[in-house]
Amino acid sequence: MPTPNSKPRPMADSPPFKLDDGSQVAVIGGGPAGSFFSHFLLDLAKRADMNIAVDIYDPKDFLRFGPIGCNHCGGIVSESLVQIMAAEGINIPETVAQRGIDAYVLHTDVDSVRIDTPLQEKRIAAMFRGGGPLGTSDATWEGFDGFLQNLTRDSGAKIIPEKVKAIDFDDTGRPVVTTRGDTSKTYDLLVGAVGVNSPFLKVIEKLDFGYRPPEITKTTICEFYMGQELAKRYFGDAMHVFLLNIPGLRFAALIPKGNFITLALLGEKIDKEFLDSFLKSPEVKKCFPPDWDLPKEYKCRCSSYINIRGALQPFADRVLLVGDCAASKLYKNGIGAAYVTAKAGATTAILHGISAGDFKQNYWPACKSINTDNAFGRIIFAITRQIQKSKFLKRGVLRVVAKESKKEGKHRHMSSVLWDTFTGSAPYRNIILRSMRPGFWLPFIWETIVGMLPFRKNGKGGKGQVISSNALGKVYRDGETIINQGDTGDCMYVIQSGKVRIMGVEGNRKIHLAVLEEGDFFGEMALFEKQVRSTTVCAIDETRILTIDKKTLLRRIHEDPSLAFRILQKMSSRIREMNCQLRDVQN
Repeated sequence: MPTPNSKPRPMADSPPFKLDDGSQVAVIGGGPAGSFFSHFLLDLAKRADMNIAVDIYDPKDFLRFGPIGCNHCGGIVSESLVQIMAAEGINIPETVAQRGIDAYVLHTDVDSVRIDTPLQEKRIAAMFRGGGPLGTSDATWEGFDGFLQNLTRDSGAKIIPEKVKAIDFDDTGRPVVTTRGDTSKTYDLLVGAVGVNSPFLKVIEKLDFGYRPPEITKTTICEFYMGQELAKRYFGDAMHVFLLNIPGLRFAALIPKGNFITLALLGEKIDKEFLDSFLKSPEVKKCFPPDWDLPKEYKCRCSSYINIRGALQPFADRVLLVGDCAASKLYKNGIGAAYVTAKAGATTAILHGISAGDFKQNYWPACKSINTDNAFGRIIFAITRQIQKSKFLKRGVLRVVAKESKKEGKHRHMSSVLWDTFTGSAPYRNIILRSMRPGFWLPFIWETIVGMLPFRKNGKGGKGQVISSNALGKVYRDGETIINQGDTGDCMYVIQSGKVRIMGVEGNRKIHLAVLEEGDFFGEMALFEKQVRSTTVCAIDETRILTIDKKTLLRRIHEDPSLAFRILQKMSSRIREMNCQLRDVQN
């Protein structure tokens, strides 16, 4: 008999390391990594005609206000992840997206400049991870983690609000989960999906299968109540990023969310004195109302750790770790990496197996890819820190961005590099390669040399445009054309709300083919061929649409071919429906 916390190992009479009908899976942690894993595992199992039970252990109530219901995060879902989630059929609703971000404002001690999204479309979500900060009175909002938990519950997962205190193994090598309430249950697969701040990692380390937690650093999050009207007036729909030469400061951002402004700081020894000093700096003060006073105390403030180097061997026979406790994108909130590692882990478990060898061959490459990309990220942030120290270099950056604001998106080389660095929307390796092109560094060198001249902003300043909706995507009015038959295309579209009408045009005759509703997508053929658009698509009433870039989706499909299955399945269904429509018209 194995002793408590003994190393997992296969026994002579152990069953094969495969999931099958009736298999039981335990997921420890109900945040994004745990919810993504459970959702994708159950979805893949359904496609494979397997009946699998998933229990998610998490005592945290994501409906609670303040730190007790929070996962200590800046609360940004990147542009690329918003697109990929939409392609997966997971659309972030208006009740979760506290603010749709359509621009970044870069502040330095030289001046400020605004960087708009290339498509003038909201594809970044600012949201709370729990019910909201201390002082929240509006219960109509839903936290992102609670939204994902509801998604997994709808998929068939069971949420168990208990803490896990021990992991053992039975005679056949199956993991046994014991809660603080002294209830125990045996599972075929154990998945750890906790953050790097969780004491559960000590439990995993004691299993002694080679796992070592990630290297970490500390970050600080503060929430300031401002009110909906003032937050829109002074921050608009932009995230404000600061490159200031303050000793110990690596990164700082102010993020508007409903009634609140979130301050995210990364640096060394961030105490109250440091916070006060940062908020008193002229570059920060100009973002707030003139009569805004520093808080006497920070009621909703937390200091937590983030992953900066990946874990060692986050897997064993029947044991898998995903999300922050395995690998995460450098200096980012980890939601994107939670999606990638969770999807890779779920795909491995269903299609390949749950042995250490299966995870090493099919899951570990996803973690290694993140860790390798982080090496390029360290180069980028090292360069950024040098720019922070030099007014000369900062002036060159601002001058280039200001001039690029008058150009088309594809010619905004510096702006696109900064956009993807701040948003986390592209791999760091891709950002490095783009910054090596002449179109990037030649203008930068020239503007840095002439940077002794006075700098003129691009006229958009540091305040975002006030808009009426926090929702993601772009709104089209009734009858407005979204795509025209015969146009060339390089993206597909996902309907966030409303409906669209798909029509074929023959001469002067318009043929009604289909009506698509919320959650449907169209224009996907542009992803697979270079032909022109074969139909015209118009909005019915007011419709909100999210575009998905061809490069973003194809890159993700290359990493995760199972994503293509849903798209092809939907395409097949639509072609069948349109054939029926055409037969009806001809008859």
